Amino acid sequence: MSSALALLGVSKSFGGAQVLHDVELRLEAGSVHALVGENGAGKSTALKILAGLERPTAGSVAVGAEPVAFAGRQAAIERGIGLVAQQLSLIPELTLAENLILGQPERIARRGRAARLLREAADQAGLAVRPDVRVRELGLAQRQLGELAIALAQGARILLLDEPTSALGPFETAALFDRVRALARSGYSVLLITHRLDEVRQVADDVTVLSHGRVTLAARVSEVTDDELVRAMVGSVPAVPRRVHDLAGETRLRLEGVSASGAGARIDGIDLDVRGGEIVGVLGVAGNGQTALAEAAAGVLTLASGAVLVDGAPVGGRPEKAAETGLAYVPEAREQAVLPDAPLTRSAVLRTLGSGRRFLRHGLIDWKAARSFTSALLERHDVRPADPDLPARALSGGNQQKLLVGRELDGSPAVAVLHGPTQGLDLHAGAVIRGEIRSAAAAGAAILLVSADTDEIRELADTILILSKGRIVDRFEADEFDSTRVGRAMAGLTGAAADGVRDE
Repeated sequence: MSSALALLGVSKSFGGAQVLHDVELRLEAGSVHALVGENGAGKSTALKILAGLERPTAGSVAVGAEPVAFAGRQAAIERGIGLVAQQLSLIPELTLAENLILGQPERIARRGRAARLLREAADQAGLAVRPDVRVRELGLAQRQLGELAIALAQGARILLLDEPTSALGPFETAALFDRVRALARSGYSVLLITHRLDEVRQVADDVTVLSHGRVTLAARVSEVTDDELVRAMVGSVPAVPRRVHDLAGETRLRLEGVSASGAGARIDGIDLDVRGGEIVGVLGVAGNGQTALAEAAAGVLTLASGAVLVDGAPVGGRPEKAAETGLAYVPEAREQAVLPDAPLTRSAVLRTLGSGRRFLRHGLIDWKAARSFTSALLERHDVRPADPDLPARALSGGNQQKLLVGRELDGSPAVAVLHGPTQGLDLHAGAVIRGEIRSAAAAGAAILLVSADTDEIRELADTILILSKGRIVDRFEADEFDSTRVGRAMAGLTGAAADGVRDE
């Protein structure tokens, strides 16, 4: 089988730091190749080089048998290389069709033709996208599928997918991988960056593991064990602490009859309580109101009706009030919560500035104290590189996520609303974050955990809610978890919305 795209002895340095060392990777034509590794292992840098966003310091890229030196992203697009990045590049105020038009040749630089090409590409790949809807009205899952459809509409035959399932539930993930396999059978070549070994098994033909910028394993998926993959990635994975927290605490987060609209979906009449020391997990198929629920609970979404209370104080639609009550919030899209071009110190102290006067001296911010706090925070949560003066955009997506979750859980919050807190994280980092979530609950925090990862909810949650069409349709304790019941509820097959959601 011939090679469609390759890295040939590629090394890459930024300043004095070398992040890739003599990397060899060959994506065969008509195959799916998984690139895995810890956060900060060099996966994103390798992807950027293949996509024309970075140039190698040494070595080269080959398309087919031809060495190439991309002048930029557009040059890679013209060679048929499509990219679905973890940090999506879509402009929120434009529609998907208008995003397709940007920077494109005259053949598709008209709105009507762009919408038609987008529909044709989406239909071919079996993707449900809406070309004429503004991106800001779409949830993260719909944005990811939209970016994939745009890549196909641009004529891509090589697809670079960076954590494409990070915001997808099990149904959407299975459907996406069905389409990826179908595309490979049709002659497309797919490079998949993922941290999930079950996804490697499910969809990939070949796998390459990076660790500290070096290839530590390259093999056919059928010829390597999970243990070998884990050892090549991280050496070992820390155990997540067992549930040891007390569930007899008072209600700290309460939603009473909450209805609201956001991210292209609506929630209707949501009632739920989260007690101190309790983790309430929310599962649902993407687009059924999970983002709206998390934003409403965090006080950042204006409510149509109902109330959100933190320790009895109303915070609905008032993010500044939510911060004052000690509410921590990790949004679905991390770019909403970090300052990409500012030093990490500014991103690290955002929550403390909103919730108190920790770094204020005579009305001014004490940046020396803030920088010292940031250095300790980065070290404590293994954010790499641990340099408080770097801009957030210099971090990989996974390290940005570790910064965000660490910032929000630092300092014993009263309530934490966490939407996909481990999305995009490798095995080791994900286990560390789950341990921190458990520790926060053990310290008395009330935690609302919204996740597309069924295994994560099953592992962490004390109480599990199923959301479908904006309503809670089922509720059960963790020891009552049943995959068939969960699947039916997520598919909307449980009938009326669940009653008795609140424990008085």
